[in-house]
Amino acid sequence: MKIFFAPFLLFFCFSTFAQQIDIRGILKDVTTKESIISASVGIKNSAVGTITNEEGVFQLTVSNTAEIIISCLGYKSLVLNVSDFSDESKVVFMEPNVEVLEEVIVSTTPIPQILEEIILVSKARFDKPIVLNTYYREFVKANGKHIRFSDGLLDYHISGNSQKTKSDLIVKQNRSVLLPISKDEEDVFELGSVLDIQKSYGYSFGAISEYIIDDRKYEDYDFALKSKKTEDGTSLLIITIDPKTDIEKALFKGTIAYDPQTKLIYDYDLFYAPSHLKYAKEINLLIARLSLLDIKLKASYKMLNDIYVVSSTNRYVKFKVWTKKHNVLSESKSDLIVTDFKKDDLTYNKKEVYDKKYLFKKASQYNDKFWQKNNAIVLTVEEEKIIDDLEKENKALPKSD
Repeated sequence: MKIFFAPFLLFFCFSTFAQQIDIRGILKDVTTKESIISASVGIKNSAVGTITNEEGVFQLTVSNTAEIIISCLGYKSLVLNVSDFSDESKVVFMEPNVEVLEEVIVSTTPIPQILEEIILVSKARFDKPIVLNTYYREFVKANGKHIRFSDGLLDYHISGNSQKTKSDLIVKQNRSVLLPISKDEEDVFELGSVLDIQKSYGYSFGAISEYIIDDRKYEDYDFALKSKKTEDGTSLLIITIDPKTDIEKALFKGTIAYDPQTKLIYDYDLFYAPSHLKYAKEINLLIARLSLLDIKLKASYKMLNDIYVVSSTNRYVKFKVWTKKHNVLSESKSDLIVTDFKKDDLTYNKKEVYDKKYLFKKASQYNDKFWQKNNAIVLTVEEEKIIDDLEKENKALPKSD
């Protein structure tokens, strides 16, 4: 596998003479005036970037000479100068792209076989060793009430090969706000939690393999292959996944987009099919019983200066777990964006590696309001209120020794 030194030297080192400033904007559809979520906002010829939140808002720390590139599937990309962001929160309108979704493509290769191939090719294309600088956050609810929030600046030091990927996680700064619950309740709650922070960086494509391919699960699904072309001639193939109507199981639905030339995956979106949720079964965990009620998994990837890297991951899981004493309906939602990356020289301090599954297990440790900078995902008004309420309630609770 090639290691690319020049791009890192050229694009990850900023001039000492360039002033760093914060810009902020709101993306909206020029026709509907609706906010555009999960759009990619980055600096031209750089890995530095972020995404818009559920209100279409983004913030980015850039040099005063940078060019800003904004892109989102279904819209024409924009290139703006920093000087265009003179307003405190500039409204940026994006124009829908004229796309033609062609008729279903008849492939001589079975689509499950195509899926296996593009996963293998994509995993092999990741450059390693590499360090991903990320912003991560998670909201947790129990029985309809928010009980935990955590976010942080996380560095994933990724090494290994396409067959086996190793990742060491170092938490640079973090916030953790959680309301106390009993040890029994915590044990019940964690039985069903699947949002392992150690696996949130999206290099394994494990969701596609586990839920669609492994153990011939693909026999439960109908697949279709479509081609999506844009005005500039760019073409992506879209694999659509639908559960067979006569299969009485909790199955997934979704899409996987990939480049037919390079066989690299650029996006996947999987979620429990509403039509099959009624078939969800209870799982016996010996000390408790569990039922998965909903799962939503998304990830985006990009190619930058011949380097293939994950851009963002989003996960949501809802489950019910109960014992004779406790009954917990839990919801967890996590978001991760890669704000920068570079070749890893493997000189990081191994003693700083964080090996726990959940960020909220780590006490808050930060020296500035990192969530307001470092290209973090901007909190929505609702999210800010949730965190504020959690902090107030946590301070009001009596502290145990």
